Amino acid sequence: MSESETSKTPRNAAAGAKQAKAAERPVHEATELTKRNAEYMRQMRKSLDATALSGEKKTAVLNEMTSTLLAEQGRGTTARQLYGTVQERTEEIVNPKKTPVERQKANYWVTALDNGLMLFMIFCLMYGIMGFIGTNATKNSAGANGITAILITSAIGGLGVAKLFEYLMPAKDGKKVSLWKKIAWSVLAIIVWMLVFTTMSMIQGPLNPVLPGIAYLIIAVVVFFARMWLKRRFNITTSMF
Repeated sequence: MSESETSKTPRNAAAGAKQAKAAERPVHEATELTKRNAEYMRQMRKSLDATALSGEKKTAVLNEMTSTLLAEQGRGTTARQLYGTVQERTEEIVNPKKTPVERQKANYWVTALDNGLMLFMIFCLMYGIMGFIGTNATKNSAGANGITAILITSAIGGLGVAKLFEYLMPAKDGKKVSLWKKIAWSVLAIIVWMLVFTTMSMIQGPLNPVLPGIAYLIIAVVVFFARMWLKRRFNITTSMF
């Protein structure tokens, strides 16, 4: 071996060692949390241990959070910035917030009530104006504008509209309903509702009293504010209006 070859070997070995060390550094940093994030996760683990979550759930949550932090901390992002305080993150895990669709699915009867109130308000407003101005149409629709007919028609309509929206919403399993089926169900719902409306219009007399126009207008205003409260209270997102 020549002297030049002998002197080249240590230099090549040293360069190779530096290259290997440089190559290992990113891997090392990518598998360890920063001191701040590690402390956050330690507190997070302690907080979750104090809850009633199963061991599998805790492990899955902690693993998911750790993976996210490892990917984000290189940009200078901290766990506190991503998840808020330990208490806030724990509350979010233990009591996850439902999406509007999930809330809507879980509150079918509330949604039906909302749509029923909307129909009831529209009927009261319409017949209130007609009664207030005293048109001939009011006299010719003595059965249709009776309070009993309006209540029953609105209730059936509210149930039908809520069910129809529920049917038309995308299924969680990913199955799509064909367009012609959606149209068929919509037409069927309208026909059934019109039959109910026509039947209720035939009821006259004490069983279906007609209120003064001003009374219908007052009821419409009251129902409007009741419906606004209901929508805010239950975060209803599926309705005609």
